[in-house]
Amino acid sequence: MKKRGFTMLEVLLVLLIISTLISLAIPNYLEIRKMGQAVRVITDFEAVRTAVAAYYAETGVFPPDYYPGGFPPELKPYLKKDFKFNLKPAINATYDWDNWVVDGKPKHPKTNILYGISVTTTDMALITKIKGLYNGPFQWSINQNYTFVMEYITK
Repeated sequence: MKKRGFTMLEVLLVLLIISTLISLAIPNYLEIRKMGQAVRVITDFEAVRTAVAAYYAETGVFPPDYYPGGFPPELKPYLKKDFKFNLKPAINATYDWDNWVVDGKPKHPKTNILYGISVTTTDMALITKIKGLYNGPFQWSINQNYTFVMEYITK
C-alpha cells in the first residue's frame, strides 16, 4: 500500500518557490504604489493650480498664504467638495498654499518662490517619484517642504 501525502523535501521546495515569487513581487508592488501616490500629488497640484488661476481671474489677486494641511477658504468654490490638503494617513503628506510675497519680493530670498503649492513630507521616495514624473518647477523650499512653483523671480 502506497502512502499519500508530500515529503518534507516537496513541501520545502514549494515554500522556496512561493517565497521567491513573493520576494520578486513585493518590490514591484511597492514601486507601483509609490508611483500611484506621486501621480495623485501631481494631479492634486494641477487641480489647485487651476483653482488658483480661476480665483486670480475673478479677483485679480492670489489667495493669502495658508497653514500646512489647511484648506484656503478662498479656493473652496473652485475645488471638489471632498478635496483635502491633508492626505494623512493614506499618504505621508500635506499640502500648503504658499503666498510668499512681502512687499513684492519673495519672503524666502534663497528660493525666489512667490506662489506655489508645497508638499510637506518625510517620504523621500515620494519626492523622488514626483521629481521623476513632473516636468515643471518642483524644488525644495524650506524644512521638509518641496514646492510646485507657480511663479518665482528668476535670478
